[in-house]
Amino acid sequence: MIQSASLVWDAHAGIFPSPTLDLKVLEDWSANHVDYVSINVGFDVMTRDETLATLAAYRHGILAQQDRYVLAGTMAEVRAAKESGRLAVSFDLEGINALGGDVNMVGVYHALGVRQMLFAYNLSNAAAGGCHDEDTGLTAYGSSILAEMNRLGIIVDASHAGFRTSMDLMEQSQTPVVFSHSNPGAVLNHQRNINDVQIKACAQQGGVIGLNGLGIFLGNNDISPETMLRHLFYLFDLVGPAHVGLGFDSTPGTEIDLSVILRARPDFWPQGQQYDTPHIGHGGPSCIPDLIKGMQARGLTDGEIAGVLGENFARVASAVWK
Repeated sequence: MIQSASLVWDAHAGIFPSPTLDLKVLEDWSANHVDYVSINVGFDVMTRDETLATLAAYRHGILAQQDRYVLAGTMAEVRAAKESGRLAVSFDLEGINALGGDVNMVGVYHALGVRQMLFAYNLSNAAAGGCHDEDTGLTAYGSSILAEMNRLGIIVDASHAGFRTSMDLMEQSQTPVVFSHSNPGAVLNHQRNINDVQIKACAQQGGVIGLNGLGIFLGNNDISPETMLRHLFYLFDLVGPAHVGLGFDSTPGTEIDLSVILRARPDFWPQGQQYDTPHIGHGGPSCIPDLIKGMQARGLTDGEIAGVLGENFARVASAVWK
């Protein structure tokens, strides 16, 4: 089976970051034959202390279960984890508020297992513009963070950023930039989705766009294989399958209910963007077999499908991680 023979890579999980999280949630990826997943340890709603507390808890939980998980920081470790039947995990940050205003924190997070970073989470911050905010572009502070990420070997992620910021990142970065979990806006017009200019620029720079499985970013809260494939096929037609991957943004075992968070910080999830949709659907790793069938029916080769399943993101990681 092509899935078991391929390296399967989920570029971003939608797990809500918390030091109290039961890491048994990762079994959903293992059970669905995923080999690598990036999990979020902080986003711009959280403080630096809250992010570090979450990171410490996740590190402890993963390192305490080395029979099941590998805290991976290199591609060699990811591939070795697959060979041993274990799930490779690394961390990502959604926005730079986790730095607490100090660019030197980039190195600290890298040392603790962060291998991918976004610049803004929906709203603008001191480094960059967010997709639900004024389109400010990358600031001088943001450029200094980008340079440090390039130096250390952290994947630059433009998801959740505004248009100008994403274009600035792709112009200035010395390594490929990804959209780890962003769908094409031409299929569904949503501020969190990205337009053709962004998609083409990402591909031209050697990056990858990861399919997001959240229903409100797919259309009509529909997470059917047909709807997911509509987004995948659009990307294939625009830039080719070599620049497409999976970043499901999924939270297994539950239906997403943002009501509590919305009441606390409604600015991060503005009205009119479907965040108040009851029981937001989220397609995750269990959807992969149906996506494979759809790609096979579309006529993709086994090599192209293997790229979408994981080798495309692995190519970026190989070029970036040190």
